[in-house]
Amino acid sequence: MITVREVQTRQDRLDFIQYPNRLYANVPQYVPALVIDELNNLSPQKNPAFEYCEMRFFLAEKNGEIVGRIGGIISHKANEIWQEKKMRITRMDFIEDYEVFQALINVIEQWALASGLTEIAGPIGFCDLDKEGMLVDGFDRDGMFITYYNFPYYPRFMEQYGFEKDADWTEHIITLECPERERMERISNRIIERSGFRILQFHHKRQLKPYIPQVFELINSEYEGLYGVVPLTQSQIQYYANQFISLINLRYISLIADKENCLAAFGILAPSLADAMKKCRGRLFPTGWYHLLKAIHKPRILDMYLVAIKAEYRKTGLPAVLMNDIYKRARTDGILYAETGPELETNHNIQNMWDFFKAEMNIKRRRCWIKHINN
Repeated sequence: MITVREVQTRQDRLDFIQYPNRLYANVPQYVPALVIDELNNLSPQKNPAFEYCEMRFFLAEKNGEIVGRIGGIISHKANEIWQEKKMRITRMDFIEDYEVFQALINVIEQWALASGLTEIAGPIGFCDLDKEGMLVDGFDRDGMFITYYNFPYYPRFMEQYGFEKDADWTEHIITLECPERERMERISNRIIERSGFRILQFHHKRQLKPYIPQVFELINSEYEGLYGVVPLTQSQIQYYANQFISLINLRYISLIADKENCLAAFGILAPSLADAMKKCRGRLFPTGWYHLLKAIHKPRILDMYLVAIKAEYRKTGLPAVLMNDIYKRARTDGILYAETGPELETNHNIQNMWDFFKAEMNIKRRRCWIKHINN
């Protein structure tokens, strides 16, 4: 018999967070989440997104064993901005049993109906900095610290239940082979000389901190209009800044200021934490911190977290300045390649930035599904 119960206690939350570690225990592509981050993300006392979101979590059990999990989010801000009545599905995992899947979706659907909503969609999180998208292609590829992994039967079950595609993201490998390296360098130098742009240099994280508000202001302005995006609040900005700043290496962050010393563009890449997270299974102690620090300070692969260019500068050649700056440092350090995070398949402004490099495009595809519901 399948039962679904709501997460209530701290132990329930730990079971909810760590269930994927059991489900994917023998899957080499799976990358665990950092447990402490997830505990904070799911806590109304810690995560500022709860200021405008309602969220509930559920565990499915069969014969006394946990066999699935699911979270639901009502983002009142997103529904207001996008003029929707949508329930967001998040953090959904389950064994290959359609009845378990049905039981999980049904509890979210019933909550949505009781709340006067007309759609359920996901996987999608609190905001654009949360994990989003179900893997529908590229199951044989290693996951990333910032993305979900799931089995191939997930999308099959979604279609069987009546879900349809709402949006797709794609991911790419950007190699350090740059056939147009000299051209990129010439364009970069010319743009800097003529336009007064300045590449900011940081040697200590405290030097970066004064620019963090500008980074998030640029995210809010330039990501506006992208699928499901809501502007980050000041408390969210501080929350995510605290999470990310411990995981970055200043060598792979590029910030470019204009002649008024306002932030014009940025690229934030971070050392890949995939192998480190696999070794520590998402826990900092007793030895997880060692694996993470080693990955941060001696990387061979980079993950592209965030890129943004102020709209007025997109056609000035500034993308070349950004790419050239990061490329030179990565090449000097012997980086093998960089992997992009999920990019909306329609976001050609970002995808065009990889034209200077030899790239393996569309190595993975992930999807946000949608289903219309009614009484």
